[in-house]
Amino acid sequence: MKTRNETTRLSVVALAVASLLNATPARADDEEVKALVKPTNTVELGVYNINGSSAKYGEYKGLNKAGANLIGNLDVRGGDAYDNQGGTTRWSLFGSDLGLTSQSLGATFSQQGQWKLGFGYDELRHNLADSYQTPYVGSMGGNSFTLPTGFGLVPNTTAMTAAQLAALHTLDIATTRKNTALNGELALNARWGLSFDINHLDQTGAKLSAFGSASPGGFGVTGEMVSIVPLPTNYTTDTVKLGLNWMGDKGHLTTSYTGSFFRDGYDRMTVQTWAGASRTQTVAMAPGNDFHQLSLTGGYAFAPKTKLAGSLAYGINTQNDAFVVDSFMLQPGFTPKASLGGMVQTTHADLKLTDQTTKNLLLAAGLKYDVRDNRTDSDIYNFYSIGGHVSNWPTAPRSYKKIKYELSGDYRLDKDRHFRLDYEHESINRWCDSYAVNAGYPAGTNCVVATSSQEDKIGGTYRAKASESVDYRVGYSVAKRLTDSDPLARTPFYAGQGNFPGPTIAGLNGGDYPGFYPAFDASRTQQIIRGNTNWQANDKLSFGAGARYTQDVYASTYGEQNGYTWSMNLDVNYAYSEDLLISSYLTKQHRQREMTDKQGASAGSATTIVVPANSTWSDTLKDDDITLGLGAKRKGLMSGKLELAADLTYTLSDLGYNTTLNYNAVTTTGVPCTSPTILSCGDIPNIVSETTQLKLTGIYTVDKSSKVLVRYIYQQLNSTDYFYNAYQLGATPTQVMPTNQQAPNYNVNVITVGYIYNF
Repeated sequence: MKTRNETTRLSVVALAVASLLNATPARADDEEVKALVKPTNTVELGVYNINGSSAKYGEYKGLNKAGANLIGNLDVRGGDAYDNQGGTTRWSLFGSDLGLTSQSLGATFSQQGQWKLGFGYDELRHNLADSYQTPYVGSMGGNSFTLPTGFGLVPNTTAMTAAQLAALHTLDIATTRKNTALNGELALNARWGLSFDINHLDQTGAKLSAFGSASPGGFGVTGEMVSIVPLPTNYTTDTVKLGLNWMGDKGHLTTSYTGSFFRDGYDRMTVQTWAGASRTQTVAMAPGNDFHQLSLTGGYAFAPKTKLAGSLAYGINTQNDAFVVDSFMLQPGFTPKASLGGMVQTTHADLKLTDQTTKNLLLAAGLKYDVRDNRTDSDIYNFYSIGGHVSNWPTAPRSYKKIKYELSGDYRLDKDRHFRLDYEHESINRWCDSYAVNAGYPAGTNCVVATSSQEDKIGGTYRAKASESVDYRVGYSVAKRLTDSDPLARTPFYAGQGNFPGPTIAGLNGGDYPGFYPAFDASRTQQIIRGNTNWQANDKLSFGAGARYTQDVYASTYGEQNGYTWSMNLDVNYAYSEDLLISSYLTKQHRQREMTDKQGASAGSATTIVVPANSTWSDTLKDDDITLGLGAKRKGLMSGKLELAADLTYTLSDLGYNTTLNYNAVTTTGVPCTSPTILSCGDIPNIVSETTQLKLTGIYTVDKSSKVLVRYIYQQLNSTDYFYNAYQLGATPTQVMPTNQQAPNYNVNVITVGYIYNF
């Protein structure tokens, strides 16, 4: 059977090549050969109807509104380079999801070996929320939000009047990106060529963001007034890439320029406050920036089995938009200059050498070098924090240097067994140049707590074919990261720090307790075990299974202590006959992390609860996901004209969080841990998401060129998330304007009818 299949494939390829070379021609009715020398063009046109509206269901698909809509797909190619016409011209036109907000369309034209020109357009809408409510007057994507005329002031959200509640209205929140591209290539001669790629990206819409303001006479928790408003997205990014390419007998080289230019259509957003004395406050938008990069990429073959490849790049990123000033939040003379004058220089280099001079041994060595050098001046900026503090904070122009080298060897023990060994070393150094000298900090003051890290990783993989029907792969790797930290570093944007003995020092150790390190910076040992196997039980039945386990152990007194993740998957395929295939799969994943932290000074109520100083607590975060799937495909019905397919998928995700006090709550406070007055231990409600999808598809072949497609999709989402409770009217904190957003839940039915024409 195996020999017969390989012979069949070889004969098809041989006939196609012969036809292309005008040698022995293939038979006119040989469909396989015709497909290779003359492409099949496809045009699809259909209509779909969806019975309900859901931003979550149509989050990226564009199927978020009820009703009927047209949809189309096409793939059309032509030119005299096809079908033995003897020319070199090719063209293509392609599109997918036409009519939806996830559509794309493109075209290419080329003269084989001489030039090529391409055009592309695609868009994608991200539906974020369809249950958001606000009393603010302003459009989604706009940059000005005011309260209705006569709305009045709100002392707190539990005291809103009937007229104020009636002003709440719903806004759909979404972002849309539209991307247009033009690219081309020109062959100057057999060795030299030019290329270009021009890209224009528009991003519009909004994302919800909390905006805090302070009412007169009140700062901090009791004075802060929070509005959740649509932060506008009004961006354009233009990217240009130009390249000069050289191709030699043993090597190739490309030198290129890349330019990227980002602009925000708004420099600010204004929001009217709703409590205390009404005033308009300002939020600065993302500043524009320019990026220029020169790069060199190439490769050289020292021998047929010894090759070197690498690249060099140098870039400059600048940002110098004028500062946006909010007179209420900023002190007089808040800034030493009118704009940032930001500049970052980036340098990159990489090399990779591969060698297989020895038949059974493949060796590889690689080196990567990256530097991000932030040359922006470190200056002092003066403003009032939301807590009412007078703040004089420096900017921190952080820089880093990263060096990584890799070694690997893949050895073939025999035709059925291979062993691979990998080693990686990565070093990172972080710093700030001339940090906060104008604030009176001593020269050389450090702005980075995790100043450097070294990580070594070694791993091995063994793969083998145990028999004609069974193959498997197992692997193990261990990585150790050691981080050097500076507890005397003074980070910006932290007003005071009282966790060390002695006087309070702004920003000391990032405001963290000695012994606390964030997980992404902390010293860590990580181990990974993985494996998978495939078993072809017989001609009809096959199995596949895999598993992976990851363990992380952190060398931190406080913060994340350890975590682990395990996952497994199983799939089964059964070919009942040549026309009936049944498949199923199961994936399961569990993630867990443990953390310990410390209480600083004693805290609590004098009458009920007192938490002792330096007491600790631990918490556990668990996340479980499982997906089950069953599918079937039946061909050959109605004299071979009808094909049916069915897919059923079920997914359940469950996330839970538990906190345990490392002291006796009853002895210390007189209140048991289970009491709702403590609110610092026990379980929070689990966040649960349950999705079921059924998809039924039928394709009927009308004739050689035409097909009719009918598809039905049912999808249901049930989710619970206590986070949304705080958005509800009457349940928000008294200083937060409610939005009444709901956890996403839906039942959606979609019917699609389409016509497919091939020519």
